[in-house]
Amino acid sequence: MGIIVYAFTATGKSVASKKYSNVIDMESTVYKYEEVPSEESKGTKRTLRKDWPENYFKALRDALEKYDYVLVADTICDEFIKKNNLEYWRVYPNWDLKDEYIERCRARGNNETFIYYYGKYWNKWIRMYKYDLNASKIIELQSNQFIEDVLPNLKEK
Repeated sequence: MGIIVYAFTATGKSVASKKYSNVIDMESTVYKYEEVPSEESKGTKRTLRKDWPENYFKALRDALEKYDYVLVADTICDEFIKKNNLEYWRVYPNWDLKDEYIERCRARGNNETFIYYYGKYWNKWIRMYKYDLNASKIIELQSNQFIEDVLPNLKEK
């Protein structure tokens, strides 16, 4: 069974899942909204799917059977983890890297509304990751580090 890894936004989840066969990025927006997700649409109002979050929980269960690392960012996973008594890790950037991460968001095409809220809640989110007493492993990324730099035993595609 794989491990759920809460990976902070813009840590390289999508890149790692494309590069390594034992990693999947479980981007929740595909399961959460009726509209096709894109980086530009994050932070905008969209129509919620009727089967959310059960459809996502089913996909997480399936992914945990197939992959070593299931990368997530949505806090809805808290409910799934508690209900299934699962181990999980947290990967987050160093507190001082806010500007670097905002630039990562811009470079990948996030809209300004998303970037505004990302910056606004930065301290709250970092605190949530850094001081999570229930996570079995907490990893702090340094400047120019990505999730693939800290996950062991990655298998290239």
